[in-house]
Amino acid sequence: MSNSNQSLMRGLAILELLDKTPDTLGIRDIARTLDLSPTIVQRLVHSLVDANFARQDPQTQKYTIGYRALALGRSLMTEERLVQNALPELTALANDHHLNAYLSVISDGELTYVLAEQSAGPIAIKIRPGSKALYHTTAMGKALLAGKPRKEVDGLLANEPLTAVTKNTITDPDLFFATLERADAQGYALAEGENLDGVTSVGARIRDVHGNVVAAISVAYAPSLQPATQMETVVNLVTSAACRISLALGCPEEKLDQVTPVVEASGAA
Repeated sequence: MSNSNQSLMRGLAILELLDKTPDTLGIRDIARTLDLSPTIVQRLVHSLVDANFARQDPQTQKYTIGYRALALGRSLMTEERLVQNALPELTALANDHHLNAYLSVISDGELTYVLAEQSAGPIAIKIRPGSKALYHTTAMGKALLAGKPRKEVDGLLANEPLTAVTKNTITDPDLFFATLERADAQGYALAEGENLDGVTSVGARIRDVHGNVVAAISVAYAPSLQPATQMETVVNLVTSAACRISLALGCPEEKLDQVTPVVEASGAA
């Protein structure tokens, strides 16, 4: 193990110990518990304090978990709440309405599936959580980019040329950005045969307690095989589910997306 990796693992071990110990701990307490030298512990703890991951009690001179580490914990709790609230919604969309349903986020600049529920209907699209997708061919990608400044969108697309996946894929940057503006205004995004031939997708944004977009849900189905499934119905199902998830995350009602009626648009998963 390299020195940097060893220091990282020791630092994480110190954080874990501080987090699970109700009382403050001194350098020798930490060193004894983790079987490390006090000199090494002191160096690592000072680094953690400098980065606000640990803090020192000014009276006892001992240490406890820092505010920055607590903030990371809150972020994780938000992510867990996102998954917990999204899963039953996606399951209902898949089982009750025969729609392949997905939850996605932007992770390290890439569009990433978090959850995927296969439809119980005539077409099942199998996606593995953790896999990546293209922004410009998917409704969930468009939903997550909608409302962002052009410069930020271009940055996220820098490593993803607008290549044609199907004959319906939008490859013109200006036209693509116009579809994002429309998606932002109408409160949902569409992808009609742009990722998979014959497959239509609808995506909607999920917002957190501050009204910030943190994820998107989308559904995919085949209109030719599901003639009774109307676009307007699907849009209502997806946007309503996104609204419920956002409210469960604490999003104020006034910051929810306002959904306009379905219009003809060009635009799976």
